[in-house]
Formats: sequence, structure tokens, C-alpha cells
Amino acid sequence: MTPTPASPPAPSPAGNGSDSFAIQCEVLRLSIKPIGPVLLVQYLLNCGVAALFAWQFSLVRALAWIALITGVTAMRGFFPQRLPEPFTPASLREAQRTHTLRTAVWELAHGLAGVLLFNPARVDLQLLLGVIIMGMTLSSAFSVSFYTPATQLAITLLLAPIIVTGLWLGAPVMAAVAVIGIGLTAMMWKLVAERSRQLEENIGLRLNEHSLREQALAGLRASEQAQAERLRFFSAANHDLRQPVMAIGLQAEVLRHQLDDGASMEAVQHTVGSLARAQQALEGLTNQLLEIGRIEAAVDPLRPTTVALAPLLQELARQAGNGRVLVRCPPGAIAWSDTVSLRRVLANLVDNAVKFTPRGRVLLAVRARRRDGARAWRVEVRDSGIGIPPEAQQRVFDDFEQIGNVERNLQRGHGLGLAIVRRLATQLGIEVSLRSAPGRGSVFGFELPAAPEGAQAAVQQPAASAAKDDGTGAERTLRPGLAVLVVEDNAVVADSLAALLRQWEVEPRVYASAAEALALADLHALDAALCDIRLPGALDGIALAAKLQQQKPSLAIALISADITEATQRLAAEQGWRALRKPVQPEELRRMLLGVQQARG
Repeated sequence: MTPTPASPPAPSPAGNGSDSFAIQCEVLRLSIKPIGPVLLVQYLLNCGVAALFAWQFSLVRALAWIALITGVTAMRGFFPQRLPEPFTPASLREAQRTHTLRTAVWELAHGLAGVLLFNPARVDLQLLLGVIIMGMTLSSAFSVSFYTPATQLAITLLLAPIIVTGLWLGAPVMAAVAVIGIGLTAMMWKLVAERSRQLEENIGLRLNEHSLREQALAGLRASEQAQAERLRFFSAANHDLRQPVMAIGLQAEVLRHQLDDGASMEAVQHTVGSLARAQQALEGLTNQLLEIGRIEAAVDPLRPTTVALAPLLQELARQAGNGRVLVRCPPGAIAWSDTVSLRRVLANLVDNAVKFTPRGRVLLAVRARRRDGARAWRVEVRDSGIGIPPEAQQRVFDDFEQIGNVERNLQRGHGLGLAIVRRLATQLGIEVSLRSAPGRGSVFGFELPAAPEGAQAAVQQPAASAAKDDGTGAERTLRPGLAVLVVEDNAVVADSLAALLRQWEVEPRVYASAAEALALADLHALDAALCDIRLPGALDGIALAAKLQQQKPSLAIALISADITEATQRLAAEQGWRALRKPVQPEELRRMLLGVQQARG
């Protein structure tokens, strides 16, 4: 928005003095504001004074004085001072000096009446001239300027000639009037300073009111924009959530008909595979939405530490599989960052690169840099994929934004990976850059501060280590006879878990609350317990797990919830429990039971 002359000036580079700077600018604007009718009236009054003294004293002197008045009136009326826009501290000081000089010339011309029109021979004309000039002083105090130094100088120059002349050439009574003029000068100085202070306070209040109004309007616009963004976000989420839900519903109906009609095993397997893919798409989207919610709620505080980049990148490359991701990183590259958030940033960038690179490989590269005189590491994810046109490179970090996927094919993701990267990068204080061109691949990069000299990187636990003690060794078959306690208040989920366990020839004992399970279950006959965290009643799943462990320490326990936080994971690790996120994957549950079976021997 382009500022107009009536608008408050831009903030001063002076920092804390920006309010005073704005007030001084406004005072100067008011001081040079055109006052055409007032100038005309003043000029006519001056002409009357000149005529009076031309008749009573000297025509030549009166004409000389009115010529001076005509000149300064023409200067002020036809050649007004021009102010710089926008103001700077230097230009404001220069404009104030110019205004003070112009005001001094104006009032000095009027004050010279105390010399040119002073009649040493007539006391009455001396007193009349003194009264007239003092009247001019009162008028000037409220019309000549609002800038205190200029007004005070103007009053001094207006009264000084009549005071000096009166003391030097005047009669005793005129000398007394001159002394009164000195007192009037001091009083007017004080009056002008007080009036200027009040004016500056009023201007400050008006500017503050204007600033508050602008801030309120900006807040309203930001709120409206945020509401529109939220509406777009939830509309896109609703669209993408409905697609796998619709696919699951349709495929379930197809499967029912196939079973009723005795369809071939191949057809049934194809339908089951379609159901599994729809479920995976739904789970992937819900996990990303949950991650965005957790990032924006800042529920996971950052814990900066030393991070060895080479092992982290090697692990991400292994997880990508197929040998498509290569790593080029100095062995001693140790950064200072939050390990969990950094892993999530890189995992999303790698997933995005692999997804949009049908052929070719992805390179994770790290090289040393200097940033503001300090050591840093430049991390880049380079691909040879489809590339991104320049006009779309900023949009790819928006929610549900995908290039080249207008049809919203869920096999190509949901457009949230880079949106998560943007949010995490903001938390970490890093800026993710993008270089790309259509058909020539993309390079996403950012810089991390290097760890202090001599710092040792914390031991990185690979994601695969979670499978430790899960029974994935030689024995892969569940033997009949395991008894599992299932405490789940959602009937549909409880029935599904029980059906899956029976399919594995495991004996489920299903209860809807912690109190019911503690009262009715035969704990000594149980091998494992699956406890939903959110249960009705006084005891939740965590409290139930603690009581079960107290009564039977050898019982294998798993906490189940759709919202497994880092705090929950730490608690489960400390107690020797598992933490399974809903929807629980059958293979993950199977690994847990295989571990229980292996522990039983």
C-alpha cells in the first residue's frame, strides 16, 4: 500500500524513537499547511497599520515596512515549503531547519516595524506601536508554526526590535513597556512549549489509534485468510479421506458377493489386495494429518543434540529400498539439531524424491559450508525426476498441493509431505530451498549448524531396532494355545481383533472396560494383554497395564491407541511394554505374539 502525505510516516530506522520521529513529521506537516485566508487577513491588517503610521509619522518608512511584509507574504503564500516524501531522519532535520529559517524571516519582517515605525518624538505612537506588536506576538504564537524552536525564535525576532528600540530611544513609559515585552517573551516561550507538548501528545494518540486500527484490520484480514486456509485444508482432507473410505466400502460389497457366488480364489485375493491398498492409503493420510496437528500444536518439544549425518542418511537410504537412494556424506559430518524432527524432514524429502522419480536414482549429499563465520553442513536431496516448473515451486510446500496429479491419484500421495517439511523446518529454524526445472529433476536443500568442536554424536538407533526380541528369527508360526486379553470399548475394533486372533488359533478374552477385565479375567491363564488407552470408567489403559503388571509381572503388555505420543512411547519402554498405534498392523501384532511364544519356549 503506497503511503499518502496524510498517512503516518514510515518507521524510523532509529528503532525505539520511531514514535517520536512520526510525531515530529506530523508537526512539521501541520506547520507548513497552507493558510491562504489567514494570510490575506493578516496582510490587510498590516496594510492598515502601515497606513496609520504613514499618516501619523512617515510615509517613506511605512512604505518600506509594507514592502517587506508584501515580500514575505508572497514567499509564504505563493512559494510554500515542499517536504520530502517519505521522510528520513536526515531529511526531517533539513526540513526543520528550512522551516525555522523561513519562519524567522517572516517574523523578523514584521518585527522591523519596531524600528521603521518607531517615532522618538511621540510617546503615544510609541505605546501604540508596542501594543500592536504585542498583539502580533499573540497572533503569531498560534498561527506561525507548531514547531517549538521555530515559534520561539519567531516570537523573539518579533519582539526584540521594539524592546531594544524602546529601551534605547523611548520615553520612560515606553521603556517600562519594553520591560513588559521581555516578560511577555518569556511567558510566550513557556506557552508555546506547553502548547507544542499537548499537540504532540494528541498527534501521538491519533497515530496510535491509527496504528491500532491498522493492526486490527490486519488481524481481521489474517483471521479471514486463516479461516479460508483452514476451510481449504479440511475440504481437501475430506475429499482425500472419502476416497479410500469409498473404495473400502465398494470392495467390501464386491467381496461379499464373491463369497456368496463362490468366486475363484484369485478373484477374492484381488479384492482383498484392493481392500488392503485402500486401508494403507487411509492410514497414510490419517498419520500425516495427525503429524500436522502435532506439529502445529507443538506437543513435541525440540531437544537439540549432536546428530551424525552419515548413519542417519544411510538408514533412510536402506528404508527406501531397491538401492535407488545413494549417500555422499563425509564420515565426520556431525550437526546440531533435533534428531526426531530432522529425521522426519529428511524422510519426507526422500519419499517425495523417490515418488516423483520413476527412473533414475536419488542422491543424499552433504558438504561443509561456512555460515556467518561458523561451520555448517549443507544437506541436499537430489533427484532426476519430473521436475517442478518455476511458477509452481512455492506452491509445492502448501497443503494438499501436488504437481502433475490433478486427478488426486492416491498412489502418488496426498500432497502433505512437503507441507510437513515446511512446518518442521520452521520449528527447527532452517530454510528449505528448491532448485528445479521440468524434466531435469529437483534439488531440495537446507543448512544445519555444525556441532561444537570435539562433540561426539549420540548413538543413532535405527528404526529397524524396534523389531528386536519380536520373534522374527527361526520361528514364524504361532502355535495354538496362546491366551490374549483384549480390553477395547469399541465393539467393531474388539470384534475385528478377536476374529484375527482366532484366525491365528489364539484364544482372545475380550472385555469392554478395565474394571470388567480386572474383575472377570483369569490373569494366571493369560500370556499377553492388549489394552486400549482410552477406556471408559476410572481406569484408563495405562492404569490397567500397571495393575496387570503388578499382579502378573511376566505378562506381555501392549498399549494401543490412535495417538501414541513420545511420552507414551518412553513410558512403555521404561515399563517393558509395547506401544502399538491404531490402526494396528496385523504383522506388527503377529511379531509381538511370536515374541511371547518364543519367551514361553
